[in-house]
Amino acid sequence: MERNSAFNIAAKIEAAGVSLTSNQAVADMLEIVGEEVARRARRNARGKGGRRFWVQDIMDSIHSEAYQGGQIVGSTHVAAAHKQFGGEISAPGKGEGALHRQYLTIPAGAARQNRWDTDKAKAAGYKLFRVKRKSDGAQFLFGTRGKAKGPAELLFILKKSVFQKADPWFPMGAELEAAVKKGIDLYLSTLE
Repeated sequence: MERNSAFNIAAKIEAAGVSLTSNQAVADMLEIVGEEVARRARRNARGKGGRRFWVQDIMDSIHSEAYQGGQIVGSTHVAAAHKQFGGEISAPGKGEGALHRQYLTIPAGAARQNRWDTDKAKAAGYKLFRVKRKSDGAQFLFGTRGKAKGPAELLFILKKSVFQKADPWFPMGAELEAAVKKGIDLYLSTLE
């Protein structure tokens, strides 16, 4: 699990004033609290909508694990921290299918509407070709269908980099505090 996109909950448990007498008790409580935080993170990812990226890729990559006497909750997906905090995306990317690509392909027109990448556009019958605008050097991928020369459709805008605004999904602030508190309460209820 990448450590830079995770949250260590041990400090939050100490701040809640909970004192435990054995290492096993600490580990047990951290595991329960970590799972509660992970559950909320999964719920938030699922709440982003029916997109495969959120429901399968991000949500399925969220987990909690013991780490150096604490509990780490986070996502192993390469884009998780970037979606949480935003920032620049540059070509070549790190994601699946992005290696050795000179440009990011930003879907437009039918490609955006159908959530296509270039492979899906080709599978839909489009023959793709690149166009470079002389005035500013901007580049685009257009496509035509079939063998006959028909009208070309703009399918992708090619860019070296784009700025993506943050789309937070991991519980933070009051939501994170509530998840930690609930996890502590769940642990304490197991002792009764």
